[in-house]
Amino acid sequence: MTNVLCWPLEEAVARLEAEGVRVELCEAKPRKETSAGQRRVVRQVEDGSVCRLIWSNFKA
Repeated sequence: MTNVLCWPLEEAVARLEAEGVRVELCEAKPRKETSAGQRRVVRQVEDGSVCRLIWSNFKA
């Protein structure tokens, strides 16, 4: 399974699904409010054929 930490969320999901991995998404709220920007993966948790991606907004 590819390590997709810091990848843009859409690219990470596409890569993992192409490898046949089921992806679950969960948003991480930043401590300090940020305007909507680029969504990036901040944590990746693997459990068999399921991968949970935790993502957050980063300033564009």
